[in-house]
Amino acid sequence: MSNQPPYGYNQGGGFPPPPPPQGDGKTKVLSMGYNTAALLCYIPTCFCCLNLIPCILWLATEPKENRLLRFHALQGLLLFGVWVVVWIVFTILGFAFGASMSVMPGDSGLVAAGGGLVLFLIRLCVGVGLLIIHIVAMVKASSGQMWKLPVIGDVAEKNS
Repeated sequence: MSNQPPYGYNQGGGFPPPPPPQGDGKTKVLSMGYNTAALLCYIPTCFCCLNLIPCILWLATEPKENRLLRFHALQGLLLFGVWVVVWIVFTILGFAFGASMSVMPGDSGLVAAGGGLVLFLIRLCVGVGLLIIHIVAMVKASSGQMWKLPVIGDVAEKNS
């Protein structure tokens, strides 16, 4: 048996109890664990942009002291922005490629099919890469780690 008071008990005039660990708290709005809330910030964008809701919710409601959750919310929001920019670039490239193939004289059907296939394969590889990044970020966030992506992680850490 220990002579120390249980956690959270303050003997008169003593020091206040230590705060609970960062990953064990609950969010203000949905009373959800911080690690679970951070995981929701990385729902892949291909699921109807569902990750926007928790990202914006945690940034708007969580205090500045909750750096773990605010970091993951901001990094998830920036990762969503990267996904949107990549999608726009590939959409423009697809339209430009289709328009250039339609105005080429002669028999360009084989060239158009080959170029379209190459563009599709590049788009598929980039999409799978972004999906893998989302999954790794979900695992790291659920374990309470502040895993930073190369460029957007620095921005998220500075502004969280």
